[in-house]
Amino acid sequence: MGNLESARATDLSTASRGRNKLRAGSLLPAYAPRVLLLTSGLGYGHVRAAQGVEAALLQRSATVRTLDLWSLMNPGAASIIQKTYLRLVQEYPELYERLYHLDEHTWRHILESEDGPPAEVLEVLELISQIIASCEADERGTNYASDRLLLSLLRTALPYDGASLGGNGVRARLALMKWTWLRLNKRIGGLVEQFAPDVIISTQMIPAAMVSSLKRRGRFTVPLMGVLTDYGLHDFWRQPGVDCYCTAHDSLPVDLGEGAQRAVVRATGVPLMPGFTHPLSQQEARRQLKVDAQSKVILVLGGGLGLSVDAITAQLLERPAPTVLMIMPGKNSSARAQLLERAALHPGRIHVCDWTERMDIYIRAADVVVGKPGGVSVAEVLACGRPLFATRSLGGQEGFNVRFLEHNGVGGLVADAELAQTIEAVVQDSQRLAQMQERAWALGCRNGATKISDLALDLAWAHRPHSALREH
Repeated sequence: MGNLESARATDLSTASRGRNKLRAGSLLPAYAPRVLLLTSGLGYGHVRAAQGVEAALLQRSATVRTLDLWSLMNPGAASIIQKTYLRLVQEYPELYERLYHLDEHTWRHILESEDGPPAEVLEVLELISQIIASCEADERGTNYASDRLLLSLLRTALPYDGASLGGNGVRARLALMKWTWLRLNKRIGGLVEQFAPDVIISTQMIPAAMVSSLKRRGRFTVPLMGVLTDYGLHDFWRQPGVDCYCTAHDSLPVDLGEGAQRAVVRATGVPLMPGFTHPLSQQEARRQLKVDAQSKVILVLGGGLGLSVDAITAQLLERPAPTVLMIMPGKNSSARAQLLERAALHPGRIHVCDWTERMDIYIRAADVVVGKPGGVSVAEVLACGRPLFATRSLGGQEGFNVRFLEHNGVGGLVADAELAQTIEAVVQDSQRLAQMQERAWALGCRNGATKISDLALDLAWAHRPHSALREH
């Protein structure tokens, strides 16, 4: 630990002691720290993580405001950008992987310099523009209506000819990207100043980077926490304005580089909802869900979009093993309809489950989970002591999570053709299944939200201890 990081850790320790003294004197509730939570609804896991932190903070009498980055855009423009992202990650995974792994220097070069982007970025930018151009115009919402104009300009920019930056739409697109970045910075800065938080917590790297850039320009000095919701560190998280990083597990190496040397790193675990703090027994979970206590149960998760759940179900049904399948199609009405038809052909074997805020009960009722390896999903499954197998990984952040599962022997990525055989081999081997579940439970973190909320209050106390004392 370097001198700056050591000094910051000492400040946090001192703040914690001071906060505990106030608590001991029953004075703390009168001091309600103001916490701004930043997240991004583009990935529902980031939102769930923010909700977990919010629940823990509210239990500690903090004043909390949660801000979704997408609420700072026109709803129609935001909808088109979200659709573009989904098409990019699903239909062009190799290009998405290339875009995801650009380092922070490349991104800053793109956003802040006058030169054009590196050659490897141009193809992705052109593809993004083509996808946006193919989307129907969405005129929803009057807030930030000028965003729709910017999007229409991006649609009509001339294509890149592969030869130069001049005489084509590359410079126009770059100017639009930079202008959009600056507009969002301005909007988020205005809301920060209006709310006047004592500490800011971000569960996604882009709003964290925006706040960091505003801090570098001297707009405010409020402490900033970065909460990593994946089992690895994307390079863009390395921001000099971040004071504290909360990571998913203590086995993960975190190299902050030169830009964020003064930050403290704490292995808090991914923040989860309160139901994961003390999960139910498998017997009680099955009783509540009316699932046979003696069956081998496989839970299939499709995320909010219900991706691939019908195909996975069909593969698992190919094996004659007497397993019960609980399927979560999320908010995908088409997948739900197909699953209900399939369930009618296999009475008692398929349970099509509704969208739920109590995912902990369903995971605890299962023996094995099959699903998308998003960071929060992995954390939830491990917290319940269950292995997770994925049939698809979008790469990028999900690549971190798959490697963590495989390295620790609690699941991993499985080819479509091998899924049914792999799952059957696990559930039919009681000793192997029990060992995987034990390893998963040991890896899981069930109090991450509590740890993060305590760190946030320590940072808030360190930021304004004198004003807190004056209030008492």
